Amino acid sequence: MIQAFFKGKSGIQVTQNEDFKTSSSIGLLKYLPDDVFWNIMRNSCIGLNTNEFGKILSFNFWSHTDPLDTTNDSFVEPDVWIETENFDVLIEAKVADGAGQYEQQWKNEIQSILNEQSNNDYQKPIVLIALGGNENLQPDTVLLKDEDFPVFKSSWHNLILSVVRERDLSDTNDSICRLLEDVIELFARQGVMTITWLSSLPKYQVNEAALNAWRIKRAKSSVGLSNLNNVHINEKNIQQWQPVN
Repeated sequence: MIQAFFKGKSGIQVTQNEDFKTSSSIGLLKYLPDDVFWNIMRNSCIGLNTNEFGKILSFNFWSHTDPLDTTNDSFVEPDVWIETENFDVLIEAKVADGAGQYEQQWKNEIQSILNEQSNNDYQKPIVLIALGGNENLQPDTVLLKDEDFPVFKSSWHNLILSVVRERDLSDTNDSICRLLEDVIELFARQGVMTITWLSSLPKYQVNEAALNAWRIKRAKSSVGLSNLNNVHINEKNIQQWQPVN
């Protein structure tokens, strides 16, 4: 499906679509090893400590959870519910950065997970990550039944920067790097970041010295190779070429 989307064959419309944004980020990042996934989430949120979460047991997308004692009638629908050995982690995503998150929705989602825990006879701490839609990124809490539940905040911008950072630390030939490259391209196609292709650069001759001097300087840019027409790049230069952060 993702490759069909990249090639314009899927017919998916992504403009202002928070469900597709969630699928193309968390929905792909779920395939990473636990430690890599939590590195990305931790680095995108101020104050988030994932050390005690334990092994990830399941990812649940748009589950219909128990609405008892919430303002919802039929069900509550967290965007993502991650069950780990020691915690239940919720992710509530909004389509854009800046506004959209609100406390009553956080309360409903946390209460619904408390209900699910009670229904299944277990108890774990609950953490909520508010992804996008925040007026600020400082950690927060939700008071529910005399208990404070932590809320950590991330922007889509912070999340993609964290993905790019993790991509840059991975082996360029391994599966983690390939998966993260797809996430980066999906973000770029949704306008979260800018990809600068070499084909868009001025048509100057590129020699070994120029390639060695080339640097990625803009934090919101990722650089890839595409349609290298009108640029003099030979095999030796390609082998010499190394992006440097």
